[in-house]
Amino acid sequence: MNIKRLSAAAAALMAVSCLAGCGGGTENSGAGAPSPAADTAAETTAAVTSETVAINTEVLGEEDKAKVEDVASSVLDDTELENKTVKWLAHYDLNPNTTGNSKSVTLELFESKYGGKVEWYPTTWENRYNDLSTYVLGGEGIDFFPNDTEALPKGVINGMFQPVDDYIDMTDPLWEKNAKTMEIFNFGGKHYALCTDLSPEEIVYYNKQTIEENGLDDPWELYENGEWNWDTFTEMLESFVDPEADHYGLDGWFYQSALRLSGGVADVTSVNGVLTLNLNDPQLEKTMNFAEELYRKGLVLDLSLFDWSVQTQYMGEGKELFYFSGAWDTYSDPSLWSTKVPPENMGIVPVPCSPDGEPGYAVSTVGFVMCKGAANPAGVARYAECEIAAGMEEATNEIGRQKTKDDYGWTDEMLDHYDECVRLAREYPVYDLAPGISPDFASIVPSYATYEPFRGGSFASLRDETTETAELLLAEANEALAAMVQ
Repeated sequence: MNIKRLSAAAAALMAVSCLAGCGGGTENSGAGAPSPAADTAAETTAAVTSETVAINTEVLGEEDKAKVEDVASSVLDDTELENKTVKWLAHYDLNPNTTGNSKSVTLELFESKYGGKVEWYPTTWENRYNDLSTYVLGGEGIDFFPNDTEALPKGVINGMFQPVDDYIDMTDPLWEKNAKTMEIFNFGGKHYALCTDLSPEEIVYYNKQTIEENGLDDPWELYENGEWNWDTFTEMLESFVDPEADHYGLDGWFYQSALRLSGGVADVTSVNGVLTLNLNDPQLEKTMNFAEELYRKGLVLDLSLFDWSVQTQYMGEGKELFYFSGAWDTYSDPSLWSTKVPPENMGIVPVPCSPDGEPGYAVSTVGFVMCKGAANPAGVARYAECEIAAGMEEATNEIGRQKTKDDYGWTDEMLDHYDECVRLAREYPVYDLAPGISPDFASIVPSYATYEPFRGGSFASLRDETTETAELLLAEANEALAAMVQ
């Protein structure tokens, strides 16, 4: 398993980022519903950090350091960095610190191979782009920034980020496995993200005990037999859901995003470097019709009945069948898992896809964007290559795998099944550029047309209302990109 930032604080902050910045309230709330993001994020941070600070402060042992040194000498470029410090602006630190995170294999590689150092410029999730603008316009020489869902292409249009092509060799074996992911962020023939890896945006958690007690087929066995898809997923929900018996179906803050991309088509993609709107794609419409059916049949937990809060503790009580979330949700001591399912009963399976179309898996890209006016772009490229090496080499990857077992209680089965989810995501990645185009665009796509079916709205009618405006805004974004990448 490729866990490059095994830190309690970073894991908690990633959870906060998703809850506060990825549309938790918008995507799941009805008209007038309060956003649950802030309170839930704060509780997650406090709980995860307080519980795991004691178990994650160790540094790499001598044996692991030796493995890291072997990888550094055999995989990484021998270039000498003239400037050994890279300036990192983010709401979390890449360095180990007093909140409990241990040194990552990536940082160990960067230090041992290049004598490198990461200088952290702290910000908050809410203020990160304001601070970025201040630093870039002020000539501070900030080098890199997280490639979050709002970074691209907006940051290119606004003059905040620069292409990475001059600082890496995409034909190098280090970058080869990420080439498909890099193409997601190809604007005008130039690449604007250092994609070091990717992960499934969502995985499906389930309680194996609940499956057995209700006489249902195990989802992982269905997957292994090539039978895990929208149809079998729906059939399982239909056989289980009975609100009068306190049996609920699908829960989670972000299941909409994973399901709407499971048909293999995103709202906006970059095709040959040009932003392209896909709202009229028949496969996307098919996916949204599937979403409408889930809602119409009552197979999705109605959050309005629960004060707009997920009820994932029902998983451990045998009252809920599926919970969609990222792997970060279980990057804490098992006693803190919101599902209250012990590791030996925790099932993990990929998000189901269309039974008769190209599979698609919503992905979160791991990596960075290079800031305009970066003082040390070569140093950023070498740091990114250290992160790739940390995950691709068996010796260093095994360190991360063992840490996940020791720190977070994951079983070998959970790790193996998650690895398969990652493999699928890498082979069939689907990434929606819509949230990163502009605030105006993001206000209607995808949060409007392609989320309403999960609340009972009609995709077809909402799409028709949205498309004309979306096309105009996208044309403006393409024109702005063309001017910036010349």
